[in-house]
Amino acid sequence: MGAFSRWRRGLAAATGLVLAGPLVAVAGVVRPETAAAAPTGYVKVSDGTSIAVNVRMPTNYVAGQKYPTIFEMSGYDGGSASGGTLAKDLGLNKIPGLGALLPVPIDDSRQLTDLFNGEYVTVHASVRGTGCSSGEFDLFSWRSALDGKELIDNWIPTQPWSNGDVGIVGHSYGGITGFMIAETQPTHLKAASLSGLIDDLYRALVYPGGVSNYGFPLLWTGGIRPAYDLLGGLLPGLVRPQGPFDDPNRQLNCGLNVLDKSRTIVNDPLIRGLSDTDNEWYRARSLITNVDKINVPMHITGAYQDEQTGPRGQAHLFEKLPVGVPKRLVLTNGDHNTESTAPYGVPEIRADRKAWFDQWVRGVPGGFGSDPSVTVFFETHKVIGTLTPNGRLDSTEFPLTQTEFTDWYLHGDGSLTTEPPVEAEPDRWYVSGTKRQFWSYQAGGSVGPPITTAEGPDELSWQTDPLAEDTAIAGPIAATLWAKSTVSDTEFFVEVTDEGPDGSRTYLQRGVLRASHRVYDQAKSDKTADGRIYRPHLTHVNPSQVPPNTPVEYLIEVWPVGHVFRAGHRIAVKVHAPPLVDSYYVYVPRTLPGVNTMISGPGTESRIMLPMIPVSEIAGLGPPLPCGAQEAVRCIPNPG
Repeated sequence: MGAFSRWRRGLAAATGLVLAGPLVAVAGVVRPETAAAAPTGYVKVSDGTSIAVNVRMPTNYVAGQKYPTIFEMSGYDGGSASGGTLAKDLGLNKIPGLGALLPVPIDDSRQLTDLFNGEYVTVHASVRGTGCSSGEFDLFSWRSALDGKELIDNWIPTQPWSNGDVGIVGHSYGGITGFMIAETQPTHLKAASLSGLIDDLYRALVYPGGVSNYGFPLLWTGGIRPAYDLLGGLLPGLVRPQGPFDDPNRQLNCGLNVLDKSRTIVNDPLIRGLSDTDNEWYRARSLITNVDKINVPMHITGAYQDEQTGPRGQAHLFEKLPVGVPKRLVLTNGDHNTESTAPYGVPEIRADRKAWFDQWVRGVPGGFGSDPSVTVFFETHKVIGTLTPNGRLDSTEFPLTQTEFTDWYLHGDGSLTTEPPVEAEPDRWYVSGTKRQFWSYQAGGSVGPPITTAEGPDELSWQTDPLAEDTAIAGPIAATLWAKSTVSDTEFFVEVTDEGPDGSRTYLQRGVLRASHRVYDQAKSDKTADGRIYRPHLTHVNPSQVPPNTPVEYLIEVWPVGHVFRAGHRIAVKVHAPPLVDSYYVYVPRTLPGVNTMISGPGTESRIMLPMIPVSEIAGLGPPLPCGAQEAVRCIPNPG
């Protein structure tokens, strides 16, 4: 108790707050005359935890009128939202180069909900144990999701400005939290629009294919998340001047809530992430585990080059939503922000998400039916600073109804054709241990050669002949490799690229696999209409070493992508060890170097299954774009 008292007094001295008296739960009711003030308050949930909330009224607010609510909850700022973080308040965003050195959050989650401020009340909340909320922090926990359900069902409908109808919006942390809240089935929830999702924490991010990713998961859990929590949620709640219509004890209660925070060390992601096999901790925090509980219209957007939460989750979750639930999927090339509702996202996507809520929450027809719908944008690029697609294809499901899954065979002479081998072909080998590759679109096309592009003994490549006409793919990809290795475990990195007639290389998508994690569950794997697997469900439970120098079949998931190969270009496939850097992913090898030999012949056909679609069905496809013009798609011109 003595240490607790010293901590309490120390916090009081540091913040200038008098931490005395009991914690008072203030519901944060907004009186009509204070409509535009965006007050911040606290709501106690059923177990006594105090959740910080921030309320903003519509720009066209009319006193006494009731409005639908847009709800967003994350562990960044939430209940301290006011348009910017403490860094912005202090002007740190004006210091040149600071953002490149430190994870300095500038804008807060209001940038995600500005789009809805004309007709909706927006409510932002802080996940328990973050910002000014009390309680135990536990990443992506079901208890945190239940907090969101209680706010939606027990608090929002009781407010004088609420008509009882709620929609959840969220991106990244807020998107994952929002999806899990929807899985708790709040009664007052009418629809959701979410992006930046992780379907399976183990398979999609921390150990894709069983390969250790110690890049973004560690960067986020150890640096970005705490920085956004502190500078975006906690410190603004403590030091930002008291608003005239805030909870009268906003700063005091924020300080008291800090003292009530806790964390169970055994649930810390940095510790749990050391386990390289799947387990209940990962499953309990994965959206795919309870996706069958979703019962409201769901709008999902994703980007193929998402460098943070990855390109796998959005499409997979869409596919697994229950039959009968209205659902929509929008995909595009781009990075983590391209799919967002924030101003830097694709305008068509922002408008689509707004129309979704208008239809399902406000009752204003937005052009959506109760059947599933999918839109794929092609060649999204910037035109005078605005992200603009260069083509669009609409469908009713994913994989797209227009898809013709086609096997392209990796022949012993380095060719890539749709004709299978008719006899044993020459073996091809490469050294699996090198880490010279560096694939990162953030680095730009000028960074890399010759390290990342020159042919070497540590990679193999296959190419088609120059294509006679424009050829398109859109959807998930699967590679089947027959290989033997001199070591008992190895790692594969399969990459699909577009090689231009001028020697340029556009890097499209990739898939990874650790050989000892090759076992998959046939029943749980996703298949084409004719039974071929396009997304193997690897078990990741009991890794099995491979017999050295023995042919073994490997089925490798390559994440979804949409792309148009223009006439004269070649479809190319590369196989090598996972690179040192793959955008924000860092693959730390757990295998010894060895020699991997690729095999091609009847019964051992190495191949890649591509989701071919007719170019004629892509509406508005414009002329080819220059190398590197597509948003977040890395193109290296004339690598030599």
